[in-house]
Amino acid sequence: MSQPGVLLDRDGTIIVDSGYVGSVDRVEFIDGSIAAIAALNRAGIPVAVVTNQAGVARGYYGIADVEQVHKHMIAELARHGAHVDLWLFCPYHPDGIVEAFARRSADRKPGPGMALAAAEALDLDLSASWVVGDSPADVGLARAVGAKPLHVGPPGSAVTGVDTFPDLAAAVRFILDGSTVAAPRQQKAPKFPAAKFHRADSFGGAYVAELARAFATVDLEQVSRAAKVLSAAYDRDSAVFACGNGGSASIANHLQCDHVKGIRNGTGVTTRVQSLSTNVELFSAIANDLGYEHVFEYQLQSQARPGDVLIVISSSGRSPNIVRALDWAAAHDMPTIALTGFEGGAARRRAEVSIHVDSANYGVVEDAHQACMHLLAQYVRQSRMTPDAVVSQTF
Repeated sequence: MSQPGVLLDRDGTIIVDSGYVGSVDRVEFIDGSIAAIAALNRAGIPVAVVTNQAGVARGYYGIADVEQVHKHMIAELARHGAHVDLWLFCPYHPDGIVEAFARRSADRKPGPGMALAAAEALDLDLSASWVVGDSPADVGLARAVGAKPLHVGPPGSAVTGVDTFPDLAAAVRFILDGSTVAAPRQQKAPKFPAAKFHRADSFGGAYVAELARAFATVDLEQVSRAAKVLSAAYDRDSAVFACGNGGSASIANHLQCDHVKGIRNGTGVTTRVQSLSTNVELFSAIANDLGYEHVFEYQLQSQARPGDVLIVISSSGRSPNIVRALDWAAAHDMPTIALTGFEGGAARRRAEVSIHVDSANYGVVEDAHQACMHLLAQYVRQSRMTPDAVVSQTF
């Protein structure tokens, strides 16, 4: 069973951040940090260090120098009865001058890479874990993977909405006072963005991290169930209807393209897929005469038959026209699939298959829904092809 752990920043959290610490002679442990790590060890809580080391990309020092610093720290910790279970560092930076390391990386905080690697290596439940550090990047990492952020630093350096402590020792006391077994689980998706960004590249990195975190919450078993429902519908020549509002309408329309033209490409499989969001004349007539809540249900009443499939796409899952369409489909023997976000609303509860994205950002939810739509189309397509055809075709 996965367990909670603590992911620690290095410079400014365990050792003094004197600016690109790349040699042993510059290592200075912050008072109480070694004892704090030892306390986590005694409590049986795994500890990983996750540190950005852009000094490698900038040419200030090399990989071997980082490893030498860590060897020194390991020895010093051991002298005081403490240890770190896993050391991870990211040497990449897009503004670097060393060609091999001058690029973006999902491992660079606030990207989720190092946290995900620690979770795999130490069997951690990140939603029950803590990330402790002195910078917004550490807070961003925690939010990217659903962990609990704890900020350490001097007065005036606090991050809004995050528990802040003067040093690692105080943060560890807080962790151990709460529980030596598990941290409180986050009940709601983290807010994104949680603070103002002043650079588009920084916002972009944080957005990608939130998208990765959100997509990781998708239950892939539900995706597998959706694929089976769609494959069976295509086998029996049943119709598939899709619908959504706003940005979700564009995903429903795009679904019609990829599940008609895309699946047929290289397979010869003909499908009957229709977006209920695309006919503006019919759509607006129903909305004007009967009410917007009827725009999808009314079309199903005229066109759908038992055994056909309904796919609804709704970030909130609460839209009345979506819920009414689901209820009508279920009452008329139609399998239903819902793609939802935020808390999922009634659509998440009422659909036969629920693909839920745990995010509270509309763009992130819609991006994840678009990816799910694509992967379902591509999976069904490749499942109808020979291995050689899969290799030779472009997807």
